[in-house]
Amino acid sequence: MKHALSTLNPTSLAEARPIPRKLIAEVFDRLQAQLGGKMADLYAGADLRLVQDEWGAGLAGFQPKEIERGVAMCRERAFAPTLGEFLRMCRPAVDPEYAWLEAGDCLRQRDAGLVGDWSHPAVWRAASKMGPEVRSGDWRAHRTRWTYNLRRELAAGWGEAPPRPLPAITHNATTRGPTPAERAAMASLSIRARHQEGAQ
Repeated sequence: MKHALSTLNPTSLAEARPIPRKLIAEVFDRLQAQLGGKMADLYAGADLRLVQDEWGAGLAGFQPKEIERGVAMCRERAFAPTLGEFLRMCRPAVDPEYAWLEAGDCLRQRDAGLVGDWSHPAVWRAASKMGPEVRSGDWRAHRTRWTYNLRRELAAGWGEAPPRPLPAITHNATTRGPTPAERAAMASLSIRARHQEGAQ
């Protein structure tokens, strides 16, 4: 099933600049080391400079850690990735259903006092706006609003990393019965109260 965010428009931000060709060439070298001649086969007959410029534009606004994620995911592939496939490996949160599942898992991590393994701060921001809905796990009921919020947060760019969760406030209070001295004091108060009632 196709989702509204199954493809990415990473240049939606005006300030997003293409990745320099030198860095894209390094990515291509690493992918070629992993996949052998399959990268060359994929782009056979194409001008490699134009291809790398297109990849640089496609990856505009991506963080180095996202590109590293994409390169690492290619180690498990049998075929060289197209630009669109590579973008989705770098930023899996582009798929709203995947991001929904990630948000639910990361919110549970936060409940345990951890920051959470967020693939992109935009997923954290969207989850912060829809915490109860995400925790409900009902994707079908909330997918339209979730997709809308996620799209807006992704368009806002990387932003700040998710903060550490606030420490849980706990108390170690234990209940106990009154001590003998406390029982005696309560009995004395009770007797005094009865005397005052009788005097009235």
